[in-house]
Amino acid sequence: MTTKTPFIIYAESTPNPQVMKFVSNKMLSQISKEFFHIDETTEWPLINKVFSFPFVQEVFISSNYISIKKHTQIDWTDVTNQLRIFIQEQLNLNVAISIKKHVQNEQQKQKTKIDLEVEELINTRIRPGIQMDGGDIELISTQDGIVKVFLKGACSGCPSSQMTLKNGIEVLLKEKMPGKIKEVIAINT
Repeated sequence: MTTKTPFIIYAESTPNPQVMKFVSNKMLSQISKEFFHIDETTEWPLINKVFSFPFVQEVFISSNYISIKKHTQIDWTDVTNQLRIFIQEQLNLNVAISIKKHVQNEQQKQKTKIDLEVEELINTRIRPGIQMDGGDIELISTQDGIVKVFLKGACSGCPSSQMTLKNGIEVLLKEKMPGKIKEVIAINT
């Protein structure tokens, strides 16, 4: 007789005081996706239910966590446990995370050698730390030494994201790719 391992969810604070990260012991999604409004959740039943809480402003889902941005009028200490238990119960009641199989949409454009080098550094050295903080990063372009990225989840609108961008990501890319990178810009800050 096999027993199914239940979902266990725990909450983790992020550097963004408006965002809490809810981490799962099991895989949640093959892709990272941000939701800014309940209307965007028609194929995502669990996320739709999360938006039923009046304090939820935005939701970001990634491999094994959901980051939730709340409205400023509410304090996390008042709602974190309620939200954690709700997500865990919904998952264990087999509420679908998504009703459609989603795969990461890789851009069809031909990637340059610099694109590939920057992507490799993002994937191995930058993304793990950003995901630990409840966010994600996507490479948009590299052109004339300017790297453009899109910050997602807890990183979007985080008070420390500009410091992370300039003192972390930009410094690392300049160090690992001397003379090739002039600046890193987040297109959504």
